[in-house]
Amino acid sequence: MNNHVIRYNHKILKDKSLVLEVLQGDFSISSLRLSRNILYSDRLYNPHFDLLHDMREARMNFTLEEHTTYLHYLGKEAKVFTQRKAAILTSEATLAKYSEWFGTFNGKYDVEFRVFSSLGKSLEWINPDIAEMEIAGELEKLRTASFSQCFKEPNAFTGF
Repeated sequence: MNNHVIRYNHKILKDKSLVLEVLQGDFSISSLRLSRNILYSDRLYNPHFDLLHDMREARMNFTLEEHTTYLHYLGKEAKVFTQRKAAILTSEATLAKYSEWFGTFNGKYDVEFRVFSSLGKSLEWINPDIAEMEIAGELEKLRTASFSQCFKEPNAFTGF
């Protein structure tokens, strides 16, 4: 995958109260904001649904301070955080870094963050009644979908 192209896709599983997201490529804080705006504008989005962020093919190219400022905005100003779980699915190589990073946000917001390198373990934590094979299939569809949101830095939609 071209590192300058960012792919984002999501699916809201209303019957499971779960939002699935797939992020691919190098995300800056501005591209992360754009992906959040896409999600929050979905008419099915519910801030009470748990989240599963598949970031196994994504790289976060921003500082902890930038991310903390952005999360503070989401939690306090935009009020999109409610009592729910957010599982971050990442590669084994970034597990320790993201675990430490996202762990610093727990207790500051209503969302509880946990980082996993296994889909099964992340689903076990979110809701053990959700079938792993079903979610694995949904994530694969999102990862390879031709209708993903694709954009480059600067954003191809706005030119910024």
